Amino acid sequence: MINVLSRPTAALALVLLLALSAGVAAGQSASCSAFVDVSLVPMDREQLLVHQTVVVRSERIWQIAPVGDARLPSGCYVIEGRRRYLIPGLVDSHVHLPLSRTTDEMLVLQLLLANGITTGINMEGSPEILALRERINGGDILAPKIYTTGPFIQQPAFMTADQVRDAVISQKRQGYDFIKVHGELTKEAYDALFDTARAQHVRVVGHVPSNLGIDAALGRQSLIVHAEEFLYSYFQFQRNLPTDEYEIARMVADISRKTARSGTWVSPTLSVFRQIIFQAADLGALLERPEMRYMPRHLTTGTAVGATNFGWYPPDNPYVKRWLPEKIPYLRAQYSVMQHLVHGLRDAGVPLLAGTDPFVPCVIPGFSMKDELEQLYEAGLTPYQVLAAATSNAARFLNTSDSTGTIAVGKIADLVLLGANPLNDVDNVFRQEGVMLRGHWFPEDELQTKLLEAVSASTASAPH
Repeated sequence: MINVLSRPTAALALVLLLALSAGVAAGQSASCSAFVDVSLVPMDREQLLVHQTVVVRSERIWQIAPVGDARLPSGCYVIEGRRRYLIPGLVDSHVHLPLSRTTDEMLVLQLLLANGITTGINMEGSPEILALRERINGGDILAPKIYTTGPFIQQPAFMTADQVRDAVISQKRQGYDFIKVHGELTKEAYDALFDTARAQHVRVVGHVPSNLGIDAALGRQSLIVHAEEFLYSYFQFQRNLPTDEYEIARMVADISRKTARSGTWVSPTLSVFRQIIFQAADLGALLERPEMRYMPRHLTTGTAVGATNFGWYPPDNPYVKRWLPEKIPYLRAQYSVMQHLVHGLRDAGVPLLAGTDPFVPCVIPGFSMKDELEQLYEAGLTPYQVLAAATSNAARFLNTSDSTGTIAVGKIADLVLLGANPLNDVDNVFRQEGVMLRGHWFPEDELQTKLLEAVSASTASAPH
């Protein structure tokens, strides 16, 4: 395994950067590929189509037919599908790219791709990320597609309604896809945020100002990015966390119905909160996970990624400092309420997304999706509903259902080939055989090779 703390030569770093800038990975030629005799999980509804051939030409799905009826174009590259399962590419609806430094951004993109994530919604933007998004959209870089918010709208930088209006107009003009609210705002500033966003035809996502309560957000904010936000703006709003099971059930049912009626989406990010509990209990075990070898040390200091990220290691880890062992039962009680909430939101028909919030300490981009899908399942979602949160639901939220989110003729060929049925077990989503990104096929061994190269490039160019 690569030693991520070693520092390759500057010349090697330049070579690796040039290779990464050309694309996250080269991939099999996109002219024509065919998954032959594969079981298809199309995600338009809960079904499994066995013994299918899926033909991809350029970046689109060209044909889907039973094996006996399929006709492959001459020279089409064949991908063995027997005893394998094909799903749409995954969407992480809450990622954080480094705000600058191309090699670090490329590493995160490779981490996403290596875990079957073909699209990400970046939740803190910068001009550099806008430029990266345009290079991906223009075909200069073959990498997961990125949508991005602008810089955070929050106090103390934004105290007045006029400051918020100016920021929303500026971010819309710069081309950000969403406006993100983070932390507390005055009522006047929060109202101005939505009035201006509506006039500018841009959606607001993010946290809920805990000083205003959940009702201020529902029906106006398109996406609440943490189930945790409901703790502070509803369950604990001007009161202590409820402990009576009947009262919790009553509150869950009430807020789930209100959220469903409002049309606001929710990305629970359960795994982030659970990671905080694990860090308070045994930080060392998390830092020793095998996937930590993909995290160069400079990306775990809290300075390289964004405003809300902190150091992972002691003594800088904020959760170890804040949550002493005797506080862990309280964190677990909060997490239990969040699990009940997600179950209630599901039952009420609230559309849910799968987001992971990487670079919060010990949350590793790409690998964090497995944890989130497992936690959604433990909260009561079926395997199909869990997979929908990371595929078809995300396409609906992004207004791209005509081209992504399900497997159908004419749609973009963002696909993941699995070795077991994901409708039987959520963990099978990560029994990955390879990933297709816009028609380019990456077998698993190539993904792993490119990931290690990305780690080397990031490490080599790290600040001294």
